[in-house]
Amino acid sequence: MTTRSELIDAIKQHQLYVMKQPGGKRMQLRNGNLSRIKMSKVSLEDAVLPGANFIQATIQDVKFDFCDLFGTNFVEANLEGSSFVRADLRGANMARAKLRNANLKGADLRSGVMVIVDAGRERKVKRATDLANADLQGSMMSGANLAESNMSGARLADADLSDANMFAVNLAGADLTGCNLSGAKLKNANLKGARMKNALLMGTDLTGANLRNVDLTDVDMSQANIANSIGAKAVTPLPEDIRELINAHSEWLTSGGAAGTPLNVTGRDLTELDFSGLDLSAACFDDCILRGALFVDTILAMTSLRNADLTRARLSGAIMNGVRMSYANCTKVICQGVKFGGVEQRDGNGDKTGQVWRADLTETNFSFADLRNSVFEEPQMKGASLAKANIAGVSFGKTDLQEVDLNGTNASSILNGNIPERAS
Repeated sequence: MTTRSELIDAIKQHQLYVMKQPGGKRMQLRNGNLSRIKMSKVSLEDAVLPGANFIQATIQDVKFDFCDLFGTNFVEANLEGSSFVRADLRGANMARAKLRNANLKGADLRSGVMVIVDAGRERKVKRATDLANADLQGSMMSGANLAESNMSGARLADADLSDANMFAVNLAGADLTGCNLSGAKLKNANLKGARMKNALLMGTDLTGANLRNVDLTDVDMSQANIANSIGAKAVTPLPEDIRELINAHSEWLTSGGAAGTPLNVTGRDLTELDFSGLDLSAACFDDCILRGALFVDTILAMTSLRNADLTRARLSGAIMNGVRMSYANCTKVICQGVKFGGVEQRDGNGDKTGQVWRADLTETNFSFADLRNSVFEEPQMKGASLAKANIAGVSFGKTDLQEVDLNGTNASSILNGNIPERAS
């Protein structure tokens, strides 16, 4: 079956098969080329089409219910309004497909195990179903099995995903605004940077999920299970304008700089705002007033906080590799278990250069700070002050402390490091 006329005849015969009329024949086509085909308001229900190629096809209001679509290619296909009820879509590639108002109730979109012939030998390869950047707005996916699928950047606004199995699904940067996730199982899912404003999370399982930078504006989390989740620390919602800036920053991080905008709030008064659990890597807070702000378990790698006022801020558990904090005021800050590590530099090809970007704590004031159990991996600390700070259990390693003010500290309680004799 190679010509388009033969394909059209097969589709017509399948219509008769579905309607149980004479001359009907079930359509069975393996690895068939249906790229850029145009169909509407026909039924391919119960057809066998594994490995079929539907790249850039226009297939609107078509019925694929109970269809075998294992490993099919729907990349950039227009499937708006089509139905895939309980269809086998394991290992399918639906990246950038248009699936607005599609019906995927009970569909199987788990990973598929493909048999690849390489140098005359067969080997099995597990391939995740790909829905990256697909448009699924308003789609019906209740009860669908999406375990381990890639839905990064997908548009799922107002979609119904109730009771769906979404174990370990990748939803990084996805738009889940107004989405119904009641009863959905999202254990170990990656939702980093997703937008979930007004989403319904009644009985939703988010145990172990990555919720860093997720926009949870007007979301009731009280009936969701977020045990062991990452990033679900913030208690007080951020102001709307800051939330939008963080959404753009999340998009920038998720896209590798291809979209969005890095966060830059230089000089703003952000007193007592709660940034806990967010990924604010490479953001700029220079000259900001951050008195009493919360950065608990926040990722601040390569973040700039030069000359910022962090008096009494809480940063326990934060990751501050390569952070730039020269001349920052960190008086009475709580930094328990914070890591001031380095970041390996890479060239334009992503290869390691052998160079490490160390944290810069030059002239930073940590007077009276709680630094217990923190780790300092050779940051620049010339002129820094730790006067009367609690440094019990701190690992200074090979950090140069010769020009650091350690007066009044409990230096004898550190885990390791070379304390100058004058401070011993």
